[in-house]
This record gives sequence, structure tokens and C-alpha cells, in this order.
Amino acid sequence: MTNRYPPLTTIAGLPSRVLVFAPHPDDEVLGCGGALALHARRGDHVRVVVVSDGGAGGDPVVRAVEAQAAAEVLGVSEWTQLGLEDGALERDPTLVDLLQRELAEHKPDLVYGPSPFELHSDHRALCAALAAALQAGDPCRVHLYGVNRQVPANFLLDTTSAAEQKDRALAAFESQQAQIDLAGKAEAFDRAYTVNVEDPAVERVEGFMALDGHAVQDYRAQVVRSLLDDDGEDDEAGAVGSGASAVISTWNKMEDVRANLEGLRAQTHPFEQIIVVDNASHDGTAAMISAEFPEVHLIVMPHSEYGACETFNIGFAAVQTELTAILDDDVVLPPNWLEGARARLKQEPETTAVVSTKIIEPGMPEAYRNSPAVNEERYMSTFRGCASLARSHVLREAGYYDERLFIYGNERDLTCRILNLGYRVLQFPGVEAFHKTPFGVQMGKRSLYYHARNAWLGMIKYAPLSDLLRMPFLVFTRVLLRSGKSEAEGAVHDATGTIGIGRAVRETPGAWWVLVRASCSVLWNLPYCLRRRQPVRAPDFELPLH
Repeated sequence: MTNRYPPLTTIAGLPSRVLVFAPHPDDEVLGCGGALALHARRGDHVRVVVVSDGGAGGDPVVRAVEAQAAAEVLGVSEWTQLGLEDGALERDPTLVDLLQRELAEHKPDLVYGPSPFELHSDHRALCAALAAALQAGDPCRVHLYGVNRQVPANFLLDTTSAAEQKDRALAAFESQQAQIDLAGKAEAFDRAYTVNVEDPAVERVEGFMALDGHAVQDYRAQVVRSLLDDDGEDDEAGAVGSGASAVISTWNKMEDVRANLEGLRAQTHPFEQIIVVDNASHDGTAAMISAEFPEVHLIVMPHSEYGACETFNIGFAAVQTELTAILDDDVVLPPNWLEGARARLKQEPETTAVVSTKIIEPGMPEAYRNSPAVNEERYMSTFRGCASLARSHVLREAGYYDERLFIYGNERDLTCRILNLGYRVLQFPGVEAFHKTPFGVQMGKRSLYYHARNAWLGMIKYAPLSDLLRMPFLVFTRVLLRSGKSEAEGAVHDATGTIGIGRAVRETPGAWWVLVRASCSVLWNLPYCLRRRQPVRAPDFELPLH
């Protein structure tokens, strides 16, 4: 297995005058809290600058008090807040000047800041402004950290001894705990960097992209090259090398996961990494993996309240190879799956980001299985998340799954961002995978709620206005009233998540109340969607109807 992470290091050798920039209160603790505790413990001068007022996440005064309490727990020397508008950093004309002033006044030897690959626009905007400010100042070292996405690290810091301190600092953010288990997510994040650590005493690691301050502008290009360079020489961006990782998210499916992992072991073209994110299963899944599949990088979540989107994202962030296989826990791959999917992707131009393979499921009608729509190669507006092969750098660039979706509809949502970046998704029936989940939408209130809600959230974000306006009529006439016979004959091919939705509405007890709840959630999330609205103009885009 190729080790793409460097060896672990300690705080020794790092500069002692430290300046930390955080977009929002709590980001500095999540991204580099362990490192800051180690700096402070050594007696280093650490100044934390929170750039925004944190108003989008709650009461700004409360959040500031919490952040100062967290800073005291970490032992940092100074804490201050610039108070810019939360959610609007990319539009603030004063941001670069404010950062330049901080750099000029405090003359740090080491700066911590967010990476440009973060999901939140404020994080990316702060990184861009920091790059501009550093260009005009004295040279210094920079450590870029991840909060909602890990960075492809070239510097790993063992923070095991500071883990308890970091967790106590995160506990200070009481107003945020109702929205997310900060300590639990930080622990899973930190453990993901231990993928190649053999020492069992090392439990927590923070990863950074360490750069010369004047090189931050080129960070994105450097990362893409480092991820795609399999032999130490530069390859063309998007070139396919030999490395592939399998990512699986699971919860209480021990026997299914065992069969899945046995199939991965039997591949004619082996996976370099197999990553399983276990959502705190209570059926022995984690113990089984540890005992029977020691080669698997296992990430166990601290509790089971995480959505599939979030756990998959944690798995994606741990990938160190050019290719990522996105697999459901109850899928079984034939031995030639990776070899065939990789060979087909290698034949495609670099703009093809995902190969979606053919799926066979219990109860799948022969007419559907043999229909031309699912048996021809074509470019699509989504992919099958139970067995697809993707270019890792495109997943990273597109921002992985939207964690607000929780479960269902996440593949189409991600594909919209992939299409907006100029990439495509190819349906490839040349290799098949067996998926144990029965054909079509699963019956039940939970499934109906998330399918209905997430279809609207995704389309509000990405459908052109003309399509969005006609979508209610089309959903009613072409989805809810669609016959099971037409679905079985292949009338639905891309939007497989809508197969059986009409039946689910008819047969689920209290279905209309579920749809009302889903509609209320759509309205609640409307500001979130509108802030992220980027209509897709790519010709492959389709509404979730077909």
C-alpha cells in the first residue's frame, strides 16, 4: 500500500510565535485545537483571531463568550474577534487589509488558517484573503487546516496527549451542541489521519498542509499534483493511476459488511485502501472488521446519530489514492469490478469524473434489467451511490456530499456540483454489482420524508429557474401518477430513487402528513439553498423524473 501521508511528528521544531485565523468561533478548536494546546503547553505565544461575528450560527455575544472560554482551556495567550458579517466574508472589501494588519503587528513565525477546499464559503474566502495578505508580508510558515473537510496533509502532528484538552475546549461551545456533536466529529476527524499509524498509543492526529506563506496561492494546484502523482513525477491533472480506495459507510449490517469485504479482497485488481466508517453499530460490526479484516482502515463514530452523508464524507476525506469507489455496505462486487471500471475510466477523457456501474437488486423486473436505458453507455445527471468509481480530486473539488441532506438524494446533489465544474458522469453497464437492498424506494415514513425533502432541496439549489417552476406539475404527473408497469419497463433510469415513490405515497400510513413535514423542512431550508444556488447549465442535467 502506498503511504501518502508523512511520518508523525511532534511539536518540537515548530516555530513558537503563532497566529491563528478562524472564520467562525469554534473553527480554530476543530481545525487545530490539539496543536494550539501543545503550543501553549510549551510556552509559545499563541494569538487567535476569529474573523466573523458568528451570527449565522447563533447569538454572536454568546458565541464570543464560548470561544474565549475555549481559548482559556487551550491556554492560548491572546484571543480577539474582528466581527465581520458571518456568511459574507467573500464580499467584505476590508478582509485582506485586516489580515495584513494582524500579520504586520504580531509578526508570526507560524500561521494557522483554513484550507481552500473547505465546504463553507467563509472558510474559502478567508484562505484566499490570507494568501493575498501573506504575499505582501514577511515570509513565514503556514499550516492550513480542515474543519469540514480534511486536507491532503504533508504534516501530521500527534495530538493524542492534548485530546482531552481539545474535547474540553469544544465542550465550551454549548450553544452549538444541539446542532452537532463537536467533540465526536473532531475525534472521528482526527482518527481518520491515523490511517497508516501502527503505534496503538496514537489515537488522535491533526493533519495540515504545511507551506511557505508565499506559496498559499498555489496550494490547490500543489494538492492536485500531489494526489495524482503516483511515482514522484508530474502527471496530467485527471490522469488515472493504479491506486483506488473503497469507501463504505455502515450501521448494524455485520453480515452484509463481511460479504462486501470478502468481495473486495477477491478483486483481480486490489484496492490500495479499504475504508469503513461504522456509525456506532451495536451488532459487533467493528469488532468483526478488526478481527477478520485487519487491512481495513476502520473509523468508528462515537454515536449513531450521524447521517450517511456525513459518515461517507469522513471516509472520503481519508482517501489517499487517485480513485474512490463509493460503495453501500450491502453491495457485493464481482472479482473484476474494479479492474473493469478502472479500465473504462482510463479510456475516458479527464472530464469524466465518475463511472456508475450496473446494479442488480432483488425484485428488479427483467424488463427494467434488460431495458435499453440501463444497458447503454451514456452520460447521466446522477450516479448509483451503491457502486460507482470516481476521481478522488473531483469529489474533493466538488465538496463531497451535502451533509444537510442526511440520507438519500445525495448523489444527484453532488452530481450537480460535478457538472457545474465541467465534469461528466458515465453510465457503464460493462460491469455489474449486486445490491442486497430491494429494487426501488424503500417503504416507510423515514424514506418517504427524505426522498421528498431532498429532491426539492437539491433542485432549489441547482435547477434552472424554468425547470424549477414547472417541477411541481411534472412531479405530480410524471412521478406520483406514474404506473409501476412503466417503471418496471425502464421508464425511470437516472432517477432510480423515485422508482416506487407513487406506491410509497399510496401505501405509507400517514403519507400526506409526512409530505407536509417534508414541505415545512424545505421552507425552513430555503435560505440555506438560495445561498448555495448555482443553476446547472450542463447538457447532461435532468430533473429527477426519468
